[in-house]
Amino acid sequence: MKFILVGVDGTSESQIALRWAVDAAKQRELAVRVVRAYLNEVDRWPAIGMDGYVPPQMPLDQFQHELDEAVRFARDRLGSKPASGWLANTDPSTAILMEAGDAAMVVVGTRSRNKMSAAVLGSVATAMAAKAPCPVVVVRGERRTGPVVVGSDGSPDSEDAVVFAFEEAAQTGQPLEVVYCWQPQAEHAEAIDDTEELLKNWLAGSIAPYRDKFPTVRVGASVVDGRASARLVDLSETASLVVVGSRGRGGVAGLLLGSVSQSLLHHADSPVAIVRRHKES
Repeated sequence: MKFILVGVDGTSESQIALRWAVDAAKQRELAVRVVRAYLNEVDRWPAIGMDGYVPPQMPLDQFQHELDEAVRFARDRLGSKPASGWLANTDPSTAILMEAGDAAMVVVGTRSRNKMSAAVLGSVATAMAAKAPCPVVVVRGERRTGPVVVGSDGSPDSEDAVVFAFEEAAQTGQPLEVVYCWQPQAEHAEAIDDTEELLKNWLAGSIAPYRDKFPTVRVGASVVDGRASARLVDLSETASLVVVGSRGRGGVAGLLLGSVSQSLLHHADSPVAIVRRHKES
């Protein structure tokens, strides 16, 4: 049975991620799997130790309580769908990746950001976005209404992102905005209008099959000029979710963690979904 996998760690950010994951599971009629990971230095002592140093005892009862509360929260809201948990004595990234093979989605939280401070992204969120074999949603802030925004660049990776975005819009009832970003060159000004019209026609054609498959989704499509990372961050200010592929080979060249994807993870105002290419695609 497929499930939504969520990592918790006792922070307010992880509680927000838990609520997001449970809502998503309820909408999709999926189970929830909760992972609470910790590293117990005592178990590894004295291999990592120094003379005269004794590692502190881990509050295992507290960790178990946090996990039990998270599982109880999920069960109370999922009704007939099961919720389960794992208290893992390993680092969080390893624990979540160990469980992610059968997951429909991984959900993790990260620190809030604001425009007056440097963006800080947790190592777990970074690792999941780069390595998880399924879509990863990095949650920032409470769930809100607003369009689902997806970046499309014509690559196979962005195709999977578009499908995920249509599914999310259908599940949540939010409108969908499909965006193609390009950077016209001033020296080719005479051809810009024609090129933009061609891009608009291509984008409309590329999403036409999904309009038929998801007839209830209100869809808009736009071609915008500018760097994809900057334009998608701007759009995230009013979005309920921004979706991108893990890498790109088309108009948004090199869509890989470290460019558009990583920029969104660090700077977006909304949750961000990173959709990796399915093996069967």
